[in-house]
Amino acid sequence: MDLKLFFNEAVKRGLVQLVRRKIYYIMMVVAPLLCSLFLLSLMDGGSVTRVPVGIVDLDQSSLSRNIERNLAAMQGVHIIKHYDTYASAEAAVQSGEILGFFLMPADLERSALNAESPKVSYYINYAYFSPASSQYRGFKTVSVLANGGIVKTVLDATGLIDSETTSNILQPIVAHTHALNNPWANYSYYLNASFVPCFLALFILLITSFSIGTELKYGTCREWIDSAGGSMGFAIFGKMWPHTLIFTITGWTIQLIMYRIYGMPLNCNPWHMIIAMFLFVLANQAFALLMMCIVPNFRYGATLCTLFGMLSFSFCAFSMPGETLYPWVNAIGYIMPVRHFFSISIDQALNGIDLYYSRVSYAALIMYPMLPLPLLGRLKHECLNPIYI
Repeated sequence: MDLKLFFNEAVKRGLVQLVRRKIYYIMMVVAPLLCSLFLLSLMDGGSVTRVPVGIVDLDQSSLSRNIERNLAAMQGVHIIKHYDTYASAEAAVQSGEILGFFLMPADLERSALNAESPKVSYYINYAYFSPASSQYRGFKTVSVLANGGIVKTVLDATGLIDSETTSNILQPIVAHTHALNNPWANYSYYLNASFVPCFLALFILLITSFSIGTELKYGTCREWIDSAGGSMGFAIFGKMWPHTLIFTITGWTIQLIMYRIYGMPLNCNPWHMIIAMFLFVLANQAFALLMMCIVPNFRYGATLCTLFGMLSFSFCAFSMPGETLYPWVNAIGYIMPVRHFFSISIDQALNGIDLYYSRVSYAALIMYPMLPLPLLGRLKHECLNPIYI
């Protein structure tokens, strides 16, 4: 048996199939790059700022004007209009003119100085979560500051204690916040570090299951095995290695765009992420191959790959913190390669910690190609005895 001949034939067949179908170019190069550019450009501005809001000032006092000035100084909100009544502000929110408004009742200053506990209200449209969160922070901060300012004014007016002592009573402990590695609170650094690889993983899963599944669907699987001299290993390698090469180059291009063009943090040796991307591509291909070995059917195998690919957006990143999920749901995230690549991205690229602390994630990615090996016989049996449902 000429192993070299069979190996070359398997590789040649894989390349010919890759060249003949345009879907491979679109799904392996064009679509991943377009999705990555879309997400990166969408969040290029960082965190959400200057959300359009309104003011309803029914008091028209010096206190209400001071609260308005403090609110206008907040980076997260932008006061674009004043409204005379609650109804007009509510109508503006419903029409989309503003995304929320801050309401100060009549007699706010008089009630505050008389210790009658007046209430200010703010209304937020939570249909848009990120802008709503920015509004909430701004409105909440202004409300707390206004409350402290009123108490300070009353205490100062009594003349019993000096201004510095009053400030110490209101805020006995001063907290200094230092956001490590992302002091700008840039959403893109967190979200795109997971969403972009998730999209790439989804395309890898789909293309791998498609490539193997079409052999089963069109009844060419026996020819596929025969071209490799009956060796399932040669057949898989001949089909997969061109995909590995193209997806790896695409992944490296995406990393170049992320870290060099869009300036995302890269606080480690670039080779750490370059090697991680190569292992990430291999791991996702192996995961898709495992699904096809478990369910050697194009329709069912592709469905499983799509399911796990979509779940990775929710269970493997910052969309839903794993600590808040049920343990068995959190465990699903560790099944998929995206979770381990995301951990490497955060530990190495964002935090720049020692490579030793990412050893488990690297080891997990290395182990994925070994998972389908015990089940290759099952896939080979299905290829030699095809029954497509």
